[in-house]
Amino acid sequence: MLERDLQRLFGFQSFKEGQKEIIEAFMAGNDVFAMLPTGRGKSLCYQLPAFLAEGLTIVVSPLLSLMEDQVAQLKKAGRKQVVALNSFSSKQERQKLLQQVNDYKIVYLSPEMLQAQDVVNSLSKQQISYFVIDEAHCISYWGHDFRADYLRLREVKALLDHPPTLAITATADETVRADIKNQLQLREPVEILDRVNRENITLFVEKYETTEQKMIRLKQIVQQYELPGLVYAQTRAQAEWYCEQLQRDCPELSIGYYHGGMDSMDRMLVQEQFLSNQLDLICATNAFGMGVNKQDIRFIIHLQQPLDVASYLQEIGRAGRDGLPSLALVLLSPEDPFYASRLIQNRVEERGSLEALPHILAMPFTNKSELRIRLEQSYGEQGQMILFLLEKWGVIVDDKGTWKNQHETITKLKAYFEKQEQTRQQRLDTMTVYSENHNQCRRNLLLRPFDEHARLQANCCDICGATLDSFQKQKQQPAKGLFQWDEELAYIFNQLYIERGTKGE
Repeated sequence: MLERDLQRLFGFQSFKEGQKEIIEAFMAGNDVFAMLPTGRGKSLCYQLPAFLAEGLTIVVSPLLSLMEDQVAQLKKAGRKQVVALNSFSSKQERQKLLQQVNDYKIVYLSPEMLQAQDVVNSLSKQQISYFVIDEAHCISYWGHDFRADYLRLREVKALLDHPPTLAITATADETVRADIKNQLQLREPVEILDRVNRENITLFVEKYETTEQKMIRLKQIVQQYELPGLVYAQTRAQAEWYCEQLQRDCPELSIGYYHGGMDSMDRMLVQEQFLSNQLDLICATNAFGMGVNKQDIRFIIHLQQPLDVASYLQEIGRAGRDGLPSLALVLLSPEDPFYASRLIQNRVEERGSLEALPHILAMPFTNKSELRIRLEQSYGEQGQMILFLLEKWGVIVDDKGTWKNQHETITKLKAYFEKQEQTRQQRLDTMTVYSENHNQCRRNLLLRPFDEHARLQANCCDICGATLDSFQKQKQQPAKGLFQWDEELAYIFNQLYIERGTKGE
């Protein structure tokens, strides 16, 4: 019985909603696509099957900090047969781990690490019980955190002889779900979709004329409302600037910042400080939070217009995992729509014209890795996507720089990036409707892309009458049996008066 295994291995008495259905389908040998809301315990859906299986489970995870955190939690729970293989591992550590990989039940890897030939060769010799793609929306062209390295996972899956595969995420609309299943070539997958709605999170939007007014409001919230909290900014510079302002004006609080430009060890340190309650607040970009298992975050604040509904739902879903009331607030100012539109524009033509691609490919190269680096230097992160599409479309590239259908290929690339930008703009438009509306329930607007409708509830959103008053810090009451200071002084004077009266003074 799975409940007995759950109790024995993890100490839990029962499953959360959706977990058991996913586990049973996965352990029956099916490919599974699952969507569970943030905080519902997605990791248990593959950890329990992994420890019950004979062979090795491979978990593909997008963030180093997420891998390290899950490994640490499992080891703390007494599950020692787990390891993360990532860029923190030295060459010697990596070789040793690969030699001893059959001693483990779970190996966490980044999609980039699965492109290393020695890693794939070693894993292909093992008995692979399960193949898991965590945060599976990253594999979709149209997902909010798309990463080109995820697209090669189906090749790895084939090299591992197509083990039962679980693709799991918190938010994916119908288009993204279809793309994930197609990219991973899931075979008649069992699809288990839970509700996206988190009823204990109350939704608010406030508008201010200037950034200065927004900053004043932010200071009020962090000083007057229940902590801990998480504040999202759109750029690295903004995350640092807001952090500095709050540190200066709120010295009673411990505040840090987090973004992708920081050193990996510094990011992990900030995350650990937040998890261990050494920090009251983090100002971060969207690089922070994926998979972070902190139960008591009381508020999520976005300082600019969020770019799409799926990422916004995932980010606010980091609040209130303990089930207690929490709030999600967007602070808007007039310039936000302009900057949001700029952020969703593809930068491939800004980095380098696609018309220069034939020249780049004509330069001799010894292997695909060298070509990939060259494309990244010319086109940034989009260089990975260009190389993947060239391979997918059958464009022949060799070390002599020959490739076919040059003009046709460049036209297709431009069309692809234009479509991607149009999709982003449509998603931004949906999020703008959420922020600008004055008469429709905000919760229903968020849930509409997921074909979900909110049930009537108290503390739904500001449009439905919710207020922020209930989220303010509770004034500490004096301990039972003790007076307030003014009451205590009155008591002392009264006792003196009685005493003097007794003595006849």
